[in-house]
Order: sequence, then structure tokens, then C-alpha cells
Amino acid sequence: MQIVFLRRPKPKAFEYKPLYYNEEKERQEKRRQELAKSGTGDTSFVRGEIDRRWRKVDRQNRNKARGLNLLVYLLIVALLVYFIFFV
Repeated sequence: MQIVFLRRPKPKAFEYKPLYYNEEKERQEKRRQELAKSGTGDTSFVRGEIDRRWRKVDRQNRNKARGLNLLVYLLIVALLVYFIFFV
């Protein structure tokens, strides 16, 4: 058995829990609640919406790449014409 006359209290622990706001997660949760309220627990609508958005983005990316390729080809042809006729 120990006899302690001047016991010092332990320091209080620092408990900081940071708040994090995720706007995308908020939107997803809100959309899930709306779907649950409407009675359509069907996830095919959500999957179809995601698929539609991905296809749209993919189509936009392909169109951008197609335009860039055309520009590069025209530049190459212009350089070839210049070297053939003017050099």
C-alpha cells in the first residue's frame, strides 16, 4: 500500500473532434430520402441516372479529343505543304 501526500491530478485529455462538411454526401443522402419518401425503393433509377451522366461525360470527352486530333492533323498538313512548296 502506498501513501501519497501530494498527488497531482492527471492532465485533462484534449478531445477535439473536427467537423467535416461533405456537400456531395449531403446531396446523396437527401436524394436517398426523397426516393424513400416517394415509395420507389428501386435502385435502377439511380443506376440509370449515373449511367446517363457517365455516357454524357464520355461523349463530351470524345468530342474534345476529336477536335484536338483534327487540329493536329491540319497543322501537320500545313507544315508539309509549306516545306514542299516554299523550301
